[in-house]
Amino acid sequence: MKLIVKKDPNTGANEAFIDGLLVGYFEQMDPQNNTYSFMSKCSHDKLTGDHYIAIGERLNALNKTSA
Repeated sequence: MKLIVKKDPNTGANEAFIDGLLVGYFEQMDPQNNTYSFMSKCSHDKLTGDHYIAIGERLNALNKTSA
């Protein structure tokens, strides 16, 4: 399982893909503090605990490096 984040060239959104499946977006929720949140795109029954761990790790990294 591999999480890849790509910036959409048209919208600028940070799209999150796991094994080729678009699972959601990392969106900047508070521009003043540069904090991000994850917005799910696919149904939750397609995601496992390992998926959520990978998403959480990436979210933590984004928020640490953005501050």
